[in-house]
Amino acid sequence: MLDKLRDRAAQILAKIDLCTLATTGPAGIQASMVQCAGRGTILYLLVPDTSDHLFNLESEPEVAVTTKGWRLHGLADIVQDKTDLFSADQRQWHTVVRITPVRLHILPDSGPANYAETIDFDS
Repeated sequence: MLDKLRDRAAQILAKIDLCTLATTGPAGIQASMVQCAGRGTILYLLVPDTSDHLFNLESEPEVAVTTKGWRLHGLADIVQDKTDLFSADQRQWHTVVRITPVRLHILPDSGPANYAETIDFDS
């Protein structure tokens, strides 16, 4: 991936702290608002321990994450290491999930003449 596109994606992901996570799997289709933090081109989510998302991620790591300004398709995995992305209070009763992006769609600000911009990530 070009450094310019990687930097653009990192800037976009760093600006947001709340997003919608969508998963599918044995618990069915799930969509929930969760806290998030972008570090480089990786997005970290704070998912409640009792969430069906975690059950779904055990069998299907492919996810969609959305905000008002972008849509991200990626692969999720549970973070086993301690992380300082979220405070100890935030992490209580939550699991940190790392999203490795596959494709980021940056939505247009406004107007019918504007089109979504797509950034594909290296696998």
